[in-house]
Amino acid sequence: MKHHITFEKSKKNNIFECNLRFLLTWLTLSAVACIVYVFVVFGSLVNKTVLPRDNVPKTIPYITVPSQYDVFLEFNSMPNETITEYSGSLQMSFVARDVTQHLFFHRGNKVKINSISLEDSNGTLVEPKAGAYDKSTEVQAYIPIANLTSQESYILRIEFQGELDSDPDGPTHLSYSLPNGDIRYAVVFGHQVTQSFGLRYLMPCIDSPDFPAVFNFKIRHSPMYRVISNFPSQIQQSILYTATLFNATFALDPSQVSFALIDLDMSPVSVQQSGLMINKFYRQEIVSTISTDRIIQFMSAKTTQIGKIDVLALPNLSATQQPGITFYSENDVLRENVDLGLIGST
Repeated sequence: MKHHITFEKSKKNNIFECNLRFLLTWLTLSAVACIVYVFVVFGSLVNKTVLPRDNVPKTIPYITVPSQYDVFLEFNSMPNETITEYSGSLQMSFVARDVTQHLFFHRGNKVKINSISLEDSNGTLVEPKAGAYDKSTEVQAYIPIANLTSQESYILRIEFQGELDSDPDGPTHLSYSLPNGDIRYAVVFGHQVTQSFGLRYLMPCIDSPDFPAVFNFKIRHSPMYRVISNFPSQIQQSILYTATLFNATFALDPSQVSFALIDLDMSPVSVQQSGLMINKFYRQEIVSTISTDRIIQFMSAKTTQIGKIDVLALPNLSATQQPGITFYSENDVLRENVDLGLIGST
């Protein structure tokens, strides 16, 4: 009888020990699983590196609203030599209109981002993580480490590089010949007045007429080039480099930004009329003149606020009239001169 009782007790103890071990094992595994889950969740919040493609908006929401871009561009081409690669950096000042955990901007497929940083109004600097890029809308997503605060000012800094001649809406080399047969190359960038976007093919930006901003440019280039753009220029020259600065006096739509690098030997024909300084650049051995009255008639209305207009006519140049600058196709000018009876005029 005693042996039977002892056996029963031993059996109960074994069952208890077995249940206890099972419980402890289950608790240990559960604790480990919880810890792993916490780290996974925390890591996903801190290092939000993946944004599903479906979450990239078709249209950039009106949340990060830029007021000013300060842009540096460097072109290595020369009037007698083309180099397709160019580099640049920009500083975009904007206000977050609402709390957001994403940054969205446009960039053309050939515009590559080398580095990016975000600075808040306290001077705190972070490096946003790359999210998805939608090739169909050309919207790029980045994710800051922390949410942006509503009504706070920020500065977004981006270093990038691009390729000339890689996209018809991007910066392009344009060739023409001199009387002696030598070939010269200009670098042109600009879009027709009916086009609502295009700056994304030059640099990262919020490329929509809903986001006008002040665009200040510093363009470093060969000393054999002169540069024209929307606003008056200022030359900055040293032993090491030549640069042309353009400080905007009012905001433009991104699609209105235009400029050209042209051979320094192409001297302007300058006239003053209607309170404007009009600088005409064209091959004077081919084109006799460009009608000043027609320039004023079709120029952008905002040109009067700038006080000058630079006019460029070259073969195969797409025509456009943007604030402070006008492009003409050389053939169009020749036909118009015939219609106006200006052949042989100066």
